[in-house]
Amino acid sequence: MRLPLLIAKTYVLSFRQKAFISFINILSFLGLIIGVASLICVTSIFNGFRELVRDMLLTIDPHIRITLSDTSNKNLITDLQRYQEINSVEKSASTKIIVGYNDKTQAGILLTRNLHSKDDSFTNKVSIGIGLADKLDVRKGDTIRISTPDMIDIAITGMMLPQYHECIIDSIFQISSGVQYDNSYIICDYAFHQELNISGNQYLDIRVHNIDDVTTVKETLQSYPSLKTSTIETWKELHQELYATMEFERNMSFIILGIITFVSAFNILIAMWMTVKAKRKDIATLLSMGIDRQSIQITFLLQGLIIGVSGTCIGVVLGIILCLGQQYNGWIQLPNSIVKAMPVSLQWEVVFMSAIFGIAVSLLAGVYPAKLAMNTNISDELRIE
Repeated sequence: MRLPLLIAKTYVLSFRQKAFISFINILSFLGLIIGVASLICVTSIFNGFRELVRDMLLTIDPHIRITLSDTSNKNLITDLQRYQEINSVEKSASTKIIVGYNDKTQAGILLTRNLHSKDDSFTNKVSIGIGLADKLDVRKGDTIRISTPDMIDIAITGMMLPQYHECIIDSIFQISSGVQYDNSYIICDYAFHQELNISGNQYLDIRVHNIDDVTTVKETLQSYPSLKTSTIETWKELHQELYATMEFERNMSFIILGIITFVSAFNILIAMWMTVKAKRKDIATLLSMGIDRQSIQITFLLQGLIIGVSGTCIGVVLGIILCLGQQYNGWIQLPNSIVKAMPVSLQWEVVFMSAIFGIAVSLLAGVYPAKLAMNTNISDELRIE
């Protein structure tokens, strides 16, 4: 094993071979570094944006939402809080509404949260999405009118003016990638919703200690007898299309950038094939001196592996440095955005996958040249010599 490794290192590091072969070796080496580093950086950027969107949506959405079909079980919240994985359980509700201000009206959704207001006089304060606020041309402190479709139906049937409830805008929110919230949602206190006696969907919003445990907790809740007829959704399922699209984009970017690594592997294959052609007399001489053909094959496999491992390691280190630098120093700024710098989330499983991928394609690139070298005809090459 020592002799094949020594010969492989000599072929990789020797600059006495043809300049064109050395140039291709350098190109394949640099291409592999760039390919592996790009895989790590771009995937980390997609993960960063994904986590940013998730954290923003989870300021409103729970980790798990249970749509109740039966609200008569008053002990349900107490029972659910006994699970160690569950951090909190709160009641919430949503209702379709008509929002009015001066002569403007818009359709919207009234979503409740437990805001824990201590002063009942402030329970009619609401938070409105920036898109809906622009449509109504309202600002903080303005008083808006809220009516439900049932209230309007009663007014039409009874030939009377529609009833409405007044709310004061306490704040205006904006959520990146949460356009449906910005354009449609008004958030109020759950106690205020109950005071108005507005019907709508009733929920139990659950937050867990570890967000990675939501699937396990959901499966546990589905076996709970009182929730057999209830709909249970995780934070991913509440926005399934959005998260599926982001996951698809991340996976496709990994595949597309992987092509760069394949191109580098193709350059390695060409360089090694040319090396075999240039060194066939040396190979024949080694074979005539008693070196077995398997050792020759291992020599060129090791040559591809040396290029692959060294290029991959440098690419991994470069990718980690760039990701951590962006993560902690914010080198790339995003002006006119809700975040100051491009979000990056470095995940070590991505680093591991990129490293394995880079080494694997480099090793595969050496298979054909190694087989070609192993099948060298000793008599033909020495006769030519």
